[in-house]
Amino acid sequence: EVETARETLASKRQRAHQMAGEKVQISEQAYNLAENYINKLDLELGKFEEHLRTSGEFSASGASPGDQVAAKPDEEWILARVQEYDINSGFYTLLDEDDQNKTYSVSESFVVMLEGARLTRGEEVYAIYPDTTSFYPAVVTSAPRRSASAANGPVFCTVQFHDDADETGNNPDRQIALQYVIRPPEEPGQDT
Repeated sequence: EVETARETLASKRQRAHQMAGEKVQISEQAYNLAENYINKLDLELGKFEEHLRTSGEFSASGASPGDQVAAKPDEEWILARVQEYDINSGFYTLLDEDDQNKTYSVSESFVVMLEGARLTRGEEVYAIYPDTTSFYPAVVTSAPRRSASAANGPVFCTVQFHDDADETGNNPDRQIALQYVIRPPEEPGQDT
């Protein structure tokens, strides 16, 4: 009886190893198949980009050297100026507008062009806090408009910054140039 149990156990162990080996082979085949498709897509994408470049239809999106942008080199969004953009790596070299001696290399995922978005009352935004070069969360309290005294001047947006209440609990409206107000950027890895 013990001998029969050993034979049964050995048979089941051999079958388990065989099944595990089959699973490994199947997963390796699936991996190789996926890798082949990815390589094919990369090749096709390269051909398509080359076709667009030669036909003059390809334009690298993004900010140009000298443009001001909102950037997140560390934990906070700051105002920076583009020095250069490497299209191959997708990284910008940026100068900190607050400290011209500081440069950052920042992924394009953490750079937002300042374009003066169309905003509506109640919309959540990031805006430069007055007399700083840092962007902070705020809410639009009135739609963007030009100053009455400067018909051709900059467009301003009225916002209330989060956590900006004074000692009486009043959260003041602040006029911010529209070019320094952005929608909250979607960051890589952030749930949507």
